[in-house]
Amino acid sequence: MQEYLLRKKRILARFVTRKSLPAFTYRWDTRPPDVISRDGFYSRNRYGRISIREHVNNSYESGPWKGQLTRGSSQYVSTGAYGMLKTLDGTFAQQAPNSYLYKINTRIAAESGAFHDVNAHFDHLGLPLTYRTQREWIKEGGIKPAAIIQYMTGQRFMDQYNHHRNEAPDEQALAGWSPLSAFRR
Repeated sequence: MQEYLLRKKRILARFVTRKSLPAFTYRWDTRPPDVISRDGFYSRNRYGRISIREHVNNSYESGPWKGQLTRGSSQYVSTGAYGMLKTLDGTFAQQAPNSYLYKINTRIAAESGAFHDVNAHFDHLGLPLTYRTQREWIKEGGIKPAAIIQYMTGQRFMDQYNHHRNEAPDEQALAGWSPLSAFRR
């Protein structure tokens, strides 16, 4: 019952605050900026037809592939609102120093396909939020290089992270971004 009430509260809060796609989303990736500036972020299968739930859980829910991984079949690219960076979960915290953090202009990215709010999707279906703190926004199809505007090393991000409070600086205070356009010709 408590989870039901919390879900209804989140749905109401999204409605009251008119929650919408943020101006920027972020993505961790191990590929270097020269590769991302050339290729962007593309879904593993632009013709994929898996559900948002299957993408998030990385597992088919039904049919002959039930329980098998969907990773190579997804038409979505995972990104997250700044909230995913504000308080890192253990998985991201371990991977961050060996990754790059990319900043995505959602207005430009949305020109080639829709974004979906994963938390809102799960709440409306009455499902538990698998990765609530990631504030995931998944993008249908790819994200073209022009929409990926800045990057920083994961180590630079972690150097600014307050480990005692388990908190990143506010979005506007995060320093050390480099323009991805420097790699474009």
